Amino acid sequence: MKVKLLVLVAFSLISCLGFDVSSLADNSVNELTVAQASDEAKETTLPQADVQKFVNAIAIIKRYYINDPSDNALFDNAIKGMVENLDPHSSYLNADDLRDLETAVSGEFVGIGVELTSQDGVLKVVSPLEGSPADKAGMKTGDMIIKIDDKIVQNMNLHDAVNRIKGKSGSQVKISLLRKGEDKPINLTITREKVKMETIKSRMLDDNYGYIRLSFFQGPVDIDLLNAIKDLQSKHQLKGLILDLRNNPGGLLEVSAKVAGTFLDVDKTNNFHNVVVYTKGRIPGADVELKVTGHDVTNGLPLVVLINGGSASASEIVAGALQDYHRGIIMGSVSFGKGSVQTVLPLDDGAIKLTTALYHTPSGRVIQAVGIQPDVVVPALEVDEKNIKGIIDMDEGNYRNHLSNSDNSDQQINNVAQQYQKQREIEVALAKEDYQLYAAYTTLKGVSSVDQKNPVVSDNNKAP
Repeated sequence: MKVKLLVLVAFSLISCLGFDVSSLADNSVNELTVAQASDEAKETTLPQADVQKFVNAIAIIKRYYINDPSDNALFDNAIKGMVENLDPHSSYLNADDLRDLETAVSGEFVGIGVELTSQDGVLKVVSPLEGSPADKAGMKTGDMIIKIDDKIVQNMNLHDAVNRIKGKSGSQVKISLLRKGEDKPINLTITREKVKMETIKSRMLDDNYGYIRLSFFQGPVDIDLLNAIKDLQSKHQLKGLILDLRNNPGGLLEVSAKVAGTFLDVDKTNNFHNVVVYTKGRIPGADVELKVTGHDVTNGLPLVVLINGGSASASEIVAGALQDYHRGIIMGSVSFGKGSVQTVLPLDDGAIKLTTALYHTPSGRVIQAVGIQPDVVVPALEVDEKNIKGIIDMDEGNYRNHLSNSDNSDQQINNVAQQYQKQREIEVALAKEDYQLYAAYTTLKGVSSVDQKNPVVSDNNKAP
C-alpha cells in the first residue's frame, strides 16, 4: 500500500496540544512507499557485533530487571533513544503520538498552546500561540521552563516534556519558568482547553496603512491573506502594508511559499529563477524547489515585515524570500534560525520523524542556527507616559505659544493642526501598545512618501 510521507519544515514544537508538532507539506517531496522503505532496510548491512550487543542488552534487562518489562515497551524505547539522540528535531512517534500530530495540524485541539525547543538540556519557549491558554497565562518568547507539575525538567528530552504538558480539557498543569530580567522563578497554573487557532487578523492602522498578522501557516491561510488584502483595498486607499510574522512558529511549507508569492511577481523574480525556497538533503527525494507562479496582488505596494526570535521555519522562509527579492523591509529582531526539514516516515502503526534536509532562501542562504537578520533592528521596548516624548518626534507647532505662519489662513492652520493631532494620537497609541509595530508604521509611511514623490515605472521584463 502506498503511503504519502509527511514532510516537516518548521520547528520541533509543542502545539496547543502540548505536542511535538512541525509544519507539514504533503506534496513537497517525491513520494516514497512503505515497500521502498522496507527494501532499503533489507539492503542495509549492520555490524554483527553491534547487533549482538543490542540483543545481549535486551536479554540482560529481561532476565535481571526488578520488573518484567514488556517487549513492546523495550523496543519502542530503544527506537526512541536511537532517533532522539540524533538531533533535537528527530523523534519516534508511537500510534498515539502520530494521531495527535495529525490532529494538531487541523488547527483545533486541546492543550496549552506553546511552542518549545530543547537547547543544551534546557526547555525554551519559542512562542505561545496567540490567544492560547499559555498566552493568556503570560508565557513569553525566551522563557526557560524549569519545572512541570513540580518535577525538574533539566535534561529531560522534548518528547517526555510534551507528554507531561499534554492532558484533558479542563485539567491543569503547573509550570515554573525563568525569565530574563526576573530575579525569581515565575510559577504559572494553566488550564488546558480546546483551542482553535486564529491564523490571521487584519485592520487599518489609519486611513491609508494596513496591518495583517499571521500567527501560523496552516489551512487556507494564503487564501485568507489574499481576501484580507482585497478587503482592505476595497474599503480604503491603501498606501502600504505591514505583515506581522512575530511569534509565528511555522506551518505548512507550501502555504508559506504561497504567502511569500502573494507579494512576489513571476516576471520580477528571474534573478533567482523564481525560487521561493529550496531544500537539499542526502537522498534525492529530499530535494525540493517551490517557485513563484503568479503576480504580486498588491502591485508593489510598500511593505514592512515584522519578525522576532519567535518567528521560526516557515516564517523565516517568507521573510527570507521577501528579503532576497528586496520586496519590502524586514524589521524587528533576528528570527529563531530553524532551517532543517523533518520527514515523517511510516513505521508499522507509528512513524519516525527524521531530519532529512536543510532549506535555503532563494539566494542560497542557510538559515539553520543563524536566522533571518532584519534590515532594521528594532528592540521590543516598553513605552509609557514618562518616555513617550523622547520617542515621538516633536516639532515647532507642538509648543505652546509657538509663532504662527502668516502665509496660511487660520482655517488652514487649524486643518493641519487637527490632522497632525490625529496622526500623533495614532502614533502615541501604537508606541504604547507595541513599539516594534510603531517603528514599522513610521518606516512604512516614510517609504510610501518617497515612492509617491519618486514613482518608478515598472518593467515586467526585468528582474529587480
